[in-house]
Amino acid sequence: MKRLTAAMMAGAVAVLMTASASQAQYVFLGGGASIPMGDFKDFAKTGWMAQAGLGADIGDKGLFIEAEGFYGKNKHKAPDDGDATNIIAGLAAVGYTFMQEKSVRPYVLGGAGFLMHQFDPAVGDNETETKFAYTGAVGLGFRAGAKVNLWLEARFLGTADTKVLPIMAGLTINFGK
Repeated sequence: MKRLTAAMMAGAVAVLMTASASQAQYVFLGGGASIPMGDFKDFAKTGWMAQAGLGADIGDKGLFIEAEGFYGKNKHKAPDDGDATNIIAGLAAVGYTFMQEKSVRPYVLGGAGFLMHQFDPAVGDNETETKFAYTGAVGLGFRAGAKVNLWLEARFLGTADTKVLPIMAGLTINFGK
């Protein structure tokens, strides 16, 4: 049942991303640190997380939508030093950019989707759990050229059991207006 649920959620996100690709005005990718929170921090160390996605502006007032994918890894603390947790997530988000005409633009976003918590033990089989996930972020976008922006953000990404605070930086390439 868990595999079926994971496959259905992955399919739904793939459809969303494919449908959005024809409307997308920009693509982005980034990476950074993944700081465990809540119960997850009791056994997980700070790890890394990568992000990629596509987005589109809605009108010209600062509203935007995005389809986002995440992959990260947090190794575990002693006595489970060889163990790790892989985090795989797919989310849809809506956000707002303030001061669009400026070269430095703050933004906020929130979204929902799925998160797979994959326990990767040093010995034994992987165990994967897929749950509803939610996210929220605050960040700064920096205009680096006519079609290129850089960004820096702090984000909350989690489920009822797995919560992380990714601090990431990245690159956005605009091919829309």
